[in-house]
Amino acid sequence: GRMKDVDSQDLVRKVGGILARNNDVKLKDPDIEVHMVMSDRVHLFLGEKTIDRDILETRKVSERPFFSPISLHPRFARALINLTGAKRGDRVLDPFCGTGGIIIEAAMMGMKPIASDFDENMIIGTQENMDFYGLKLTDFDTIDISDIPDRFGEVDAIATDPPYGRSTHTGGEPIDSIYARAMKAFSQVLRIGGAAGIVLPHEISSDTLTLEEHCVQRVHGSLSRHYHVFRRP
Repeated sequence: GRMKDVDSQDLVRKVGGILARNNDVKLKDPDIEVHMVMSDRVHLFLGEKTIDRDILETRKVSERPFFSPISLHPRFARALINLTGAKRGDRVLDPFCGTGGIIIEAAMMGMKPIASDFDENMIIGTQENMDFYGLKLTDFDTIDISDIPDRFGEVDAIATDPPYGRSTHTGGEPIDSIYARAMKAFSQVLRIGGAAGIVLPHEISSDTLTLEEHCVQRVHGSLSRHYHVFRRP
C-alpha cells in the first residue's frame, strides 16, 4: 500500500541519523546533497550540488516580466524536468506552457525547449520571459493539444503543468476531456522510451503510457500537486 501513514519527519530523522554515523554531515552549503522522495516507496538520491538555489530564486515567478501567481517555482519546474530523465540537447516540450516557467528551466539546462499553448497570450508572454533571460525557443506555436504530434514531430520528453481550477479558460470544454486528449497526444509525440512529467491536482492514468512514478506535494488546504512520470513503451 501507499505510505500515507508514515511520519515523514520521523523518517527524515532516522535517515539523517544513519548518514551521520559514518559521515561528516554539513547542513550549511554541503558538497553532497541527499534528497528523499516518498511515494509508494522511499527513494534516496545522493548527488553533488550543481546549482545554487539562490540562483533559482532569481527566476521565481514574481521576478519575470510576464507571470501568473499559480506558476510552478523554478525549483519544482526543474525537478519535473529531471524526473523525465531528459538530457542536454534533448527536445523538451511543454504543451501547456503558460508563462514559460518549465521551458525557461529546460533552456537553462541546455535542452532544446519547445512551447505551445491554446492561448496566444501565453505564447507571447513565454517569448517575453525567454527574451528577459537571454534564452531562445527551439520551436513554438499557438495550437490545440491534439495537434502537437503533427506540428512538432517527435520529442524526447514532455514536462508540463496543465491548467486546472475554476479560473481555467477551456473554451467550454470539460477539463477532464482536455486531459484525456492530452494523454493521447503525448503517446503520439513522445519518442519510444521518452517520458512525460505531468503535474495535476489529482492522480491520472493512461491506457497507452506506462506510469513509472507518482509523488504528491502538499501545497495548502485541500490543494495538492501530483507529479506523474509516464513513459512511452
